Amino acid sequence: MDTVTSFFQFYPHLLEESLFQRILTQIVNNSKSSNALVRTSAVQLFSAVRSSANAHGVLTVNDVLALPKAGRSAGPDHRIALYSMLALLHPATAVSQSLLEASIPLLSKEQNEGAIAALAPSLGMHVAFLLETDTDKLNNVTQLLVKEMNSSKPAVRRAFASLAGDIFYEGGGFLDGEKGVAFANALVPAFETSLKNASGNLLNNPAGALEGYVAAAVFLGPFLRSEQFSEYKLCVCTGLIDTS
Repeated sequence: MDTVTSFFQFYPHLLEESLFQRILTQIVNNSKSSNALVRTSAVQLFSAVRSSANAHGVLTVNDVLALPKAGRSAGPDHRIALYSMLALLHPATAVSQSLLEASIPLLSKEQNEGAIAALAPSLGMHVAFLLETDTDKLNNVTQLLVKEMNSSKPAVRRAFASLAGDIFYEGGGFLDGEKGVAFANALVPAFETSLKNASGNLLNNPAGALEGYVAAAVFLGPFLRSEQFSEYKLCVCTGLIDTS
């Protein structure tokens, strides 16, 4: 694959969909390998054709996530390779919607820390993008995000708390829009719970302090800076800010 990767690194044209899909099939097949070098080469080849991957974004999402969605991945190393590819996809309405609808349920079910770490960071920018376009396509995503921020599984709770933080720091500009404000208000109770979990039982909290730090950073950062929350009402309810 190294020779093919080198070729596409200098190939300036977008690939037609049929040709790109054949290459993508080989990438996905090689990402199953038990050989770490082969998996790495598969990710590198995907990176070399990432312009075409973005041009055919929905196809890319569907093919890359087909095996994890079907529960037929070859194991966590395979999923890590596949999820690493998703980080190279740029936000766009159809791509972001497809990616989030497929990935958020996978993240909530993922049990491997490495796979969680590979998948979660690639999602925040897509949620922020859709919020900035004032889309109404995020209802299911919002509900699942709130639910999993309160998951009984520490690894999942950390992943979704981090994802929620990433969303607000990737594109806090969406807080100026009606849909963005509604999204923020929907997450406030989950952030409050995260803060209470971390501060009330820090030493024995199985999820650690991360979720509390994320909640504090969001309340004292994007929320506090936004004109929509100029009266600090969201922050006051957490007890973080004294406005008396």
